[in-house]
Amino acid sequence: MSSGGHKTSAIPRPKDATRGNTATIERADDTLLSDFTQPIPREKQLVRGRGKRGIIALAALVITAALVAALFVLPVKAWLRQQDDIDQKRSELAALDQANAELADEVSKLNTPEGIEEAAREEIGYVQRGEIRLTVLPSPDAPITMPSGWPYDALGQIIAVRQQTSAATAGTTAP
Repeated sequence: MSSGGHKTSAIPRPKDATRGNTATIERADDTLLSDFTQPIPREKQLVRGRGKRGIIALAALVITAALVAALFVLPVKAWLRQQDDIDQKRSELAALDQANAELADEVSKLNTPEGIEEAAREEIGYVQRGEIRLTVLPSPDAPITMPSGWPYDALGQIIAVRQQTSAATAGTTAP
């Protein structure tokens, strides 16, 4: 009663006709894959024990994190820093463009006869015929020492304000 399989009953079964005529299938060399799929015998293991494996796994994790940082985090950080530098340079460029525009206006003003005359008056003290040039020098600051007390504090503040205003007006009207 050999029917070619496990016997599950005493009933005889017919022999499978295709069983003897099967062609053998050539398989690729499974020895390469079996190295990865079969467990490694204990005597061939490089590291024995869970503690050592944990340390190796932790070291691998640290190395992986370092690679991720080197390949992704640091370049992104550098890119963001470059964006900040570009924004700063753009603001500097805008300020320089504004200064350049002001200088271009001054140059165009100096290309006119009125602009030349005004510049000559301001820079070298030029006067036309019939005009008299008067130079008013700012008055030197006189040391004022006031005694402390109620009326003198208010008076000292008034004098200080007037000195500041006279210095400011002398600075703007000086030739």
